[in-house]
Amino acid sequence: MNLLLLSDANSIHTQKWVFSLVKRGFNLRLFSLFKPNKPVYKIYNNLGVKIYSADLRQKVWNLRNPNISKVLYISTLPKLKRIVKEFSPDIIHAHYASSYGILSYLLQFKPTIISVWGSDLYDFPNRNIFNKWILMKVIKSADSVCSTSNAMREIILNNYNREECYLTPFGVDIDKFIPSEINRETFTVGTIKSIESHNGIDVIIDAAKILVHDMNLSNIQFLIVGKGSLLEKMKEKYRKLNLNKNVTFTGHILHEEIVKYFQRLSIFIAISTQESFGVSILEAASCGIPAITSNVGGLPEVNMNLKTGYIIEANNEKKLSEKILKLYNNDKLRKEMGKKARERVVEKFEWNQNLEKMISIYSKYTK
Repeated sequence: MNLLLLSDANSIHTQKWVFSLVKRGFNLRLFSLFKPNKPVYKIYNNLGVKIYSADLRQKVWNLRNPNISKVLYISTLPKLKRIVKEFSPDIIHAHYASSYGILSYLLQFKPTIISVWGSDLYDFPNRNIFNKWILMKVIKSADSVCSTSNAMREIILNNYNREECYLTPFGVDIDKFIPSEINRETFTVGTIKSIESHNGIDVIIDAAKILVHDMNLSNIQFLIVGKGSLLEKMKEKYRKLNLNKNVTFTGHILHEEIVKYFQRLSIFIAISTQESFGVSILEAASCGIPAITSNVGGLPEVNMNLKTGYIIEANNEKKLSEKILKLYNNDKLRKEMGKKARERVVEKFEWNQNLEKMISIYSKYTK
């Protein structure tokens, strides 16, 4: 099967899809708006995957204007048409309805599959009425639409006039994300998220203040992994609260290092105010780590309250500190929740199971 994938070459999610589909015998080519960096290019080259790049990243970054950025995206359409003519794909699969999906809509190729992600529904249409209109066109015109969570699937079915939307959760490599055999000497609470306002990093720091200073738990550690626009502001906040000995920010890490950071944790925290699915929660769960998550978007689908962790409302440092304390004081319960979390990932969110779901959708159009 000739599959043309429209997706960001530098995304670890794209790399995972490409690697797995090529291993399953797909003749795949990748169109990326942004040029892959050298290590990523080498990965694709070793797989024998040809990459077409519009190399827009620097132009878009310099403009810093989302509307003009869309014009630049559309300017790549002639190149994409030439690629389609040359490659003759059986299917085009576009990831992100608000960027690659717009290109696929303008291309008017049949069949086209659109994978909708969180920012497509929770951010893009809320910026202006044009964005909402074009997103409606993109989603309605696709031959098939996929979503990673039931929460987003319901939005698509109810708000975008679709009769069907396939649920295709992003699975986890359970042979890579495994529980640590090392006995943790330090009780470490952590998150692996971008340091942005919607991820509740400030709430985690406020909960740390309650536990460390108000409750005198000086031996508890908080590990915050990731980069983002609020990194320096959050560092300043924990210094002002005198949490220097208890809170650590790593900044950017390489993806291949991520497992060892999960394995350092006793509890994983994801208290976002918006979240489409929550892959990081599943990766933590696969490592046998219980989670405390907020009750937004697709998070309740990946974390089962009282079984694999706790679900609380967002922006509530008091509730967060209470749940952390409960697991801090009950090691048996924490380990039981971690064990159930791992079992649930193996049963419902293993990568190859979810890969098969995607391949079955492709098969609809090649019989």
